[in-house]
Amino acid sequence: MVYTCLLLYVSVAAYSQPSNTVLSKSKISKPINDTVRIELLRLQSIKIQPRRPDSALIYAQQGLELARKLDYKKGEGDCLNRLGVLLWKNGKYDRALLYLLSSLKIREEIQDRAGQLKSLNDIGIIYFDQKDYAKGLLYEIKAKTIAESLHNKMLLGIILSNIGNSYVKLNKIDSAMKFELQAYEIQRTLNDPGSLSNTVSILGDINYSLGHTALALDYYRLSLFYAERNKDQRELADTYNSIGHLYEKSGRTDSGIFYAYKALNAAKIADYPEGIYNASNMLMGFYKFKNEHLELLFLKTATAAKDSMFNADKVKQVQILSFKESFRQQEIMEEKRREANERIINLQLIGIALFIPVFFVVLLLLNKSRTHRKVVEFMSVLSLLLVFEFITLFIHPFVQRISNHMPILELLILVALASLLVPMHHNLTHWLKEKLVHIKETHVIAEPRVSDEIDRNNQP
Repeated sequence: MVYTCLLLYVSVAAYSQPSNTVLSKSKISKPINDTVRIELLRLQSIKIQPRRPDSALIYAQQGLELARKLDYKKGEGDCLNRLGVLLWKNGKYDRALLYLLSSLKIREEIQDRAGQLKSLNDIGIIYFDQKDYAKGLLYEIKAKTIAESLHNKMLLGIILSNIGNSYVKLNKIDSAMKFELQAYEIQRTLNDPGSLSNTVSILGDINYSLGHTALALDYYRLSLFYAERNKDQRELADTYNSIGHLYEKSGRTDSGIFYAYKALNAAKIADYPEGIYNASNMLMGFYKFKNEHLELLFLKTATAAKDSMFNADKVKQVQILSFKESFRQQEIMEEKRREANERIINLQLIGIALFIPVFFVVLLLLNKSRTHRKVVEFMSVLSLLLVFEFITLFIHPFVQRISNHMPILELLILVALASLLVPMHHNLTHWLKEKLVHIKETHVIAEPRVSDEIDRNNQP
């Protein structure tokens, strides 16, 4: 079962628009705002995709070129994602991944969270189709987190279904059932037939793996109902293939062949390489040792479909793109760690800068009290040390930047600064000690004088 693409969501959204917003060539050709024109081109690509996939690519490419000409990043990210989905549907995984990763990068730069959600989901699907379920799950889980934060129930249902399907492939049936039932409840509540066809088909796969053949067939028939209602040939191909395999394993060859042919026809209509490969491979098995001509025919068909998806050059390109994206994600994580460290350092510097004036205030209050002279002297020296060490700490990053982290230059600059700061510190220390002590002595002497005068005035 192929994974649900975000295309299901945008297709439903496009067809659910009022009739007066239906797109046409004439509307796109009218003089309108260029950014609006980009979105119209993208939506037109979605609208005609089921019938004219080649034209859908042209519209998306036109939108991308216009967005780049205007330096309109959101439009560029949207059109790149659209092209990635179209190429994925045609089995061109290497080019699809290139466009989707480029879309994700732009959407991260402009902080388009809704766009990131779509890109992450579609990238996860690419990895799932490449049988890299662990990496696919990584992207889908990221998408799930964003969908939950944005309260996007429709996309959350699709993502949960994709996660459940990946657990089917990993033979973790309990986890698969958990996520698939969550997806089913969301999609049923939203009345989302475009996504339900895939989800109930996966529930059929899960129940078949548990040995519940009759229940699995019920789910498959429900999936066919939704897929036919949506005219979704890809989903029809997947579900027909699942039913064919079920009958094949139960020994009902005629029924298996019947559904395999239906799957092959639907996959050819949709130009769906994976569906063609699965159906042809199943038919080749049915005719093995029985009809050499048909066996060879379906072998060639399956081989051609597989080669269009998984030839060596495409696999290598996907691996290269995957490596580059992993490296980019590591750089993003490193940048976030660096920013977090800088925030901590800045907060500490602010804390120190606030503490020093408070310390001076405390020193002045102590000076007016009956605190011992030595304590006042020590506190005054300590306060100046704090000030000068804070200055050194504050300017050290600038010294490193000026010296380009060269130890010799850094040492010379620090020595030059020290030659200025040390004498200044010494003089200020001497001045502050004398000043504070003088103030304290004056305060101490003045108090008895007042008392003596009062005593004298009270004498008879």
